[in-house]
Amino acid sequence: EHHSRTSLSFCALAVGFIRRTTMTILQLSLLLFISGGLIHNAAAAAPADSFFSTTSDADKQPFTTWLLTDNASLYDHTTFLSTTADPTKGMATFWKITDDTFHVAFATMATGWAAFGIAEAGGMFGADVVSFTTANPTVLVDGYILDDRQVRVDTSQDWTLISSVVEDGWIIVEATRKLDTGDTQDNTLKNDKELWGAPSRIIAAWGDTESMSYHGDNRSSSSVRLFADPSSSSSESEALLDMLEKHSDGYFDVVNDAFEIPAQETKYKYLCKSSDELKEQFGGDKTDITMIGATPIITEKTRQFVHHFIVMAVPSCNTQLGGGENAFKREQIYGWAPGEHGMILPDNVGFPMFDSEFNQAILIEIHYNNPKRISGMEDSSGVRFHYTSTKREYDAAILQVGDPMLGLYGVAINDGLTRHEFTCGGTCSSLFLDEPVTVLSEKLHMHKTGTRMVNEVFRGGEVFHTAKVEVFDFDQQGGFQPQQDAYQLQAGDSFRTTCYYKDGTVFKTGSQEEMCIGFMLYYPAKKFAGFPFVCPYPGRFPCAEEYVSTDLSDYEGLGREFGTPGKIQLSNDTLFSFPQPPVTNIEPPSPSNSNTDEKMPTSAHVTSTQATENPTSTSNAGQATDNPTSKAESAKVHCLFVIALSSAAVLFITYV
Repeated sequence: EHHSRTSLSFCALAVGFIRRTTMTILQLSLLLFISGGLIHNAAAAAPADSFFSTTSDADKQPFTTWLLTDNASLYDHTTFLSTTADPTKGMATFWKITDDTFHVAFATMATGWAAFGIAEAGGMFGADVVSFTTANPTVLVDGYILDDRQVRVDTSQDWTLISSVVEDGWIIVEATRKLDTGDTQDNTLKNDKELWGAPSRIIAAWGDTESMSYHGDNRSSSSVRLFADPSSSSSESEALLDMLEKHSDGYFDVVNDAFEIPAQETKYKYLCKSSDELKEQFGGDKTDITMIGATPIITEKTRQFVHHFIVMAVPSCNTQLGGGENAFKREQIYGWAPGEHGMILPDNVGFPMFDSEFNQAILIEIHYNNPKRISGMEDSSGVRFHYTSTKREYDAAILQVGDPMLGLYGVAINDGLTRHEFTCGGTCSSLFLDEPVTVLSEKLHMHKTGTRMVNEVFRGGEVFHTAKVEVFDFDQQGGFQPQQDAYQLQAGDSFRTTCYYKDGTVFKTGSQEEMCIGFMLYYPAKKFAGFPFVCPYPGRFPCAEEYVSTDLSDYEGLGREFGTPGKIQLSNDTLFSFPQPPVTNIEPPSPSNSNTDEKMPTSAHVTSTQATENPTSTSNAGQATDNPTSKAESAKVHCLFVIALSSAAVLFITYV
């Protein structure tokens, strides 16, 4: 017994020494490992370090911890969706795309709920949203919004929750979804890598209430390039400016000189500069240049009044305005409306400037919208033109369809839902196109009462291409640019441009009045007898359109594919409504176990609860005290085993 106790004492001392040595080396190794990991992840998360800049380090700790523990480094891109009220507050968003799956993480300071959305036009209308509540932290709710401000639960729940953190006033969510779910209540994520195409528009909202409610200032939106290369900026404006700076030889500006906006609802201001006036900005020895892109210059104090720009190349600043033949002497080269950051053309395409008698001046039509008739506001807005001195392979042009010359000026639009169709027959394209042309992008333009718009190309009597906006939102994008691939037009192709309105008004130029115009950016530019490729209404040489209007009896007549039009009268599928409180409270759908390959949803507090619910088994405790001798022998064997194992661990860790 004494020998046994001595052996045990020696074992205890030996094990203690080895254990302390092992732990010391292990701690040092672990510290080096973690430090290396933190350094790596800090570099990956560096852009996000500046998010929530006015929040103290202590209050920011949950977000910082998430950044530095193998989370932010898993994503290719990040952006901060700041509020308009305070640019330091908002939602941090991270994402990557693998194969057919969209991975996203979003983090914000809130205690109740957070929502992320893929918006059609950049606002609530037509948005596909996913929401998370701290009251139910293992479930995401897939919803959608039409034009009645109500968020409804999707019939098909297509988001998968990967993880969530709810800690000290923070909500951090990681989730996935297919790029194309095949669900008409979801917006498909399309490749937005090419800068001449439309970006993706994302939105966010959050709050401290237990259930989702009106967000107030806790909202944000942005245009991003979800498919951008990991090494390039995903910000729409940054990516655009970087590319323009890289490929241009310079730029020149055409801007107002402190123009005082009149105290009237609608004002059109025409700003014109000749090539002689502009040459000082790009060198007087240059006789012609090529525009490769353009960006808006908007005076911040008067931003709310600037409705849109239409930029045209004209023979001179003395060119008469108005319709008739003069309208065909103005070739549109750019258009801007709120929500757009600018444009850039492919490397082999450009708008020639000042190289012929037809484009010796730039005319900008600026539409001001001042419904409250505020006086004393001075505006210096305009356009920056980015150019190269080298002529490009193809000249660009803009084909206009629908009612570009406002041939319906003064024609009333009936109350209720109405449909207005403009059809341009195949004889027009046959007249202009001696070869196929490539359409790069399209813009669909209506005003306040517009609710849906479709521009279709027909070939051989069948629809060949469709560009559309399912839920038009004039306040977000007066000139909506659909996400689409480039495609070709051929001789004989015909066009149908359809605009849907929800309230009675009249076709005129004011924001509360209506227009219906489709703009198609294409190359190479085509003309016939000096006239640009355009198809106006009513009949004018060389092309003419037909027009039909129809009163609609219900929302089914809108022909929307997004959402479920038949449900807009129902309230039992409503998650919440803006700006009023929720119309109906519903239970979120139960988590589905059908996706067995996905990581199960977790949350910070759920994980900590699970960690305390694993009691140690005590079923053999009585047997361990029955035989002291056996206990001593077992201890000796255990001691020798621990010494051997610990020694091996020391050697291994030291080697590593």
